[in-house]
Amino acid sequence: MTAIAKTDQIAPKTAPNAALVPSAAQWHALCAHVQAVMQARGAHPARTVVLLPFYQLQTTARQASAGVWQAGFTPRWETTKSWGQRVGCFVPAATDLRFDAAHDGLQAASFIAQAGLTDKQAMLLPALVAAAQQLGAVVAAVPPAQRAAWAIKARSAVVQGLEANPLLYEAAVARIALEWALVSRYETDVLFDAATGAQVDCLVVVEGLQGNPLATALAAHWGGIKEGVSSTLAFDALPASPHVQLHAATDAHDEADRAAACVLQHLITGRSPVALAAVDRLLTRRISATLALHGVQVLDETGWKLSTTRAAAALMALLRAASGDAGDDVRLDWLKHTALDVGQVNRLEKACRQKNMPTASVDSARAAMQFIAVDGSMVHADALLKTLSRPRAIAQWLLSLADALRTCGMWDGLQKDEAGADCIAALLLQTPDSVAQHSAPMCLNDFSAWVQATLEAASFKARQAGQTQAPVTVLPLAQVLARPFAALVLPGADESRLPRSPDPSGTWSNAQREALGLPNRDALANEQARVWHCALTLPHVDVLWRCAEGEQVVQPSALVQMLLAAPAPQHAADPRTMQAVQANPSAMPQPTAGGLQITRLSASAYEDLRTCPYRYFALRLLGLQDAPELDVEVDKRDFGSWLHAVLADFHQRRKLSAQVGGVAQADSTVQANSEAVDDATLLDQCASDQQTPGNGFIPFAASWPQVRASYLAWLYQHEVAGWQFDASELSRERPHAGIQLIGRLDRVDRLSRGPTAGTAMVLDYKTEAVQTSKDRVRDPLEDTQLAFYAALLGEDDIEAAYINIAEKETQSTPQPELMMARDALLSGIAIDVERIHGGQTMPALGDGKACDFCAARGLCRKDFWTA
Repeated sequence: MTAIAKTDQIAPKTAPNAALVPSAAQWHALCAHVQAVMQARGAHPARTVVLLPFYQLQTTARQASAGVWQAGFTPRWETTKSWGQRVGCFVPAATDLRFDAAHDGLQAASFIAQAGLTDKQAMLLPALVAAAQQLGAVVAAVPPAQRAAWAIKARSAVVQGLEANPLLYEAAVARIALEWALVSRYETDVLFDAATGAQVDCLVVVEGLQGNPLATALAAHWGGIKEGVSSTLAFDALPASPHVQLHAATDAHDEADRAAACVLQHLITGRSPVALAAVDRLLTRRISATLALHGVQVLDETGWKLSTTRAAAALMALLRAASGDAGDDVRLDWLKHTALDVGQVNRLEKACRQKNMPTASVDSARAAMQFIAVDGSMVHADALLKTLSRPRAIAQWLLSLADALRTCGMWDGLQKDEAGADCIAALLLQTPDSVAQHSAPMCLNDFSAWVQATLEAASFKARQAGQTQAPVTVLPLAQVLARPFAALVLPGADESRLPRSPDPSGTWSNAQREALGLPNRDALANEQARVWHCALTLPHVDVLWRCAEGEQVVQPSALVQMLLAAPAPQHAADPRTMQAVQANPSAMPQPTAGGLQITRLSASAYEDLRTCPYRYFALRLLGLQDAPELDVEVDKRDFGSWLHAVLADFHQRRKLSAQVGGVAQADSTVQANSEAVDDATLLDQCASDQQTPGNGFIPFAASWPQVRASYLAWLYQHEVAGWQFDASELSRERPHAGIQLIGRLDRVDRLSRGPTAGTAMVLDYKTEAVQTSKDRVRDPLEDTQLAFYAALLGEDDIEAAYINIAEKETQSTPQPELMMARDALLSGIAIDVERIHGGQTMPALGDGKACDFCAARGLCRKDFWTA
């Protein structure tokens, strides 16, 4: 077994050695360049703006500039977004693109409705939002004065290749997206204004690893008016690190474990801070969780989907519970997030699971327990959910949802939770007036879909008070540029997660991309190459990839393959340290139950005891039963339960109506056919009176006429032999060997004539294959069920059979050696009870099918025994 590192081995956080971190030289060169440009143009530092490719560089830039401009003013280090927010006060219009899932999703739905495509909204809305946001970034980079001319070319380019009728919807999405982007105003439009130019003497645009059309447009715009220059953080001149280690992991788990070990190894040797590239979010979260277990602080600059947080799950649980088809499991899930007492919820869940019936059957239990106490008032949960059932406009939906959250006691919990507060903000629950212009009514399903899409599009970043840096930073690979990292750990470097040529987003063709200014595959491949080269310039780099995903072989990225093709690729040893673990083999459990007195025994319980003593000990004596599912699909077992109830009702009504006659008492064939018709009608009436388990019962209902006919055919032959129905669903108890034998008999018939008149026959309904029943009775000493029922009936002369009910033919499978089996069973029960009470061990002796479908297999751990 391997381990990663001990927490106390991690060196304290130290500043990286400037001589070892290339970013120090990059910033020194950039600051010198900016200073030279300012001096050449006579620009004042306070009137000089340096545009950075991403905001995380601002802190590093200000620290670097402090060493150059030691006193007085320094240049203004900005990004396009921060500069636009600083010089303008942008208030978006109702139809403006906001690059925000909540608003843009609603506006897209409005545009789709105006285009007469409401029936296709579910399909078109995600594509429209994505296309509009992609075009919005391009339009924002066009100076407002030039957009009209640009729009003329764009309108013809946007539908290139979409003229054919089958592409009607794609063309509609492209046209709407373009017009939406063109009519929108953007918060960075102010950067093209003359008033902004009057405040700036010199603009320096710092190019990043990825394209920034807006920054490029600003440099060109101000280059012809004021002073605009372009610069780069000179990483191209930096050599690749000689310390690039390659790690080929076996699978995702091994990859995450190795990556965490690499991070810890860097920290132990004093290389801090460490960059952890977020190539695969799931993999990165696994690594972060491992680092957290070792006490390592991680600053995550990327975050994860807001929809995956517990707060979002709680909010969605309320909306799912309000749906008309919500089952018990869904409603219980929501109640567990409310202010309802935990014990109250547990009692309600227990009541539902014990009944194991559809929702309507547990209304009495729910009505008694489903009250939520909030601020001293009592609120009934069902009444609360009904307030969310009718359609309404989005603003009213937000008000209703906020009210429902307050009523059930969830609001305060969401506000106190970081992710919960982000959910409230993302869904505009405190600012419903901002979407008041969208007045079209939405049903609950549409509103729930909007909420889910909004939470999916939003990101959650855990905030730690006062933390601006940490030993480990999770970030996109492109943002390692000019950052003071002493090491980089790059997991997920396989062909699918880190391709040499990434797929362009959206459905735009190459011709459309070129005409509209969207990046094509070649541009993205060039960007990827720049990102890769920059990453390899860090002092220490660990590159990891998995060789397999399940049964599928995974190849390393083409970028990694270039490293592997080098004359001497540096394959790293496993960074984890070996730990000696003392062997502790598992043995067959040998429990005893001397202190657990057996007082009652059923046929199924005794079957468990005979099949596997450990199963009986765990499931029956200790009571470790699986909680039954509430909302499950109807299966053959449900059909069998329903059929038992139908036949019991049928025979009880038939007996009360004195319809005990059959073919044996008929005077003619006509009379027999008439009675058959009467019985079929009565059987159908009994079937309709029994509640069926929902729509999932339809396949069984379709076969009911054939089942009914086959059963009645068997029944008349059975009555010809003189047997008459006596009782059904008969509960019996019998004392034996100091305990009570208990059980419920499906049916008891009695012989109506002949020298043995009055003889009882125990019948047990089965929907299994006939051969399975024949296998049961082949060895009478192994057939527990019929022998147990015969013992419960307590008569000296008894017969017994299984009745196999099927569509084609209903057959009986008798047990010819019933009395011998019954006597042997009673003797065995007495011996077994005495041995258990005497402290005999109860080993796990099950085998074959008994183990394949055993609920106690995880307890006996049979798969882990040692010989």
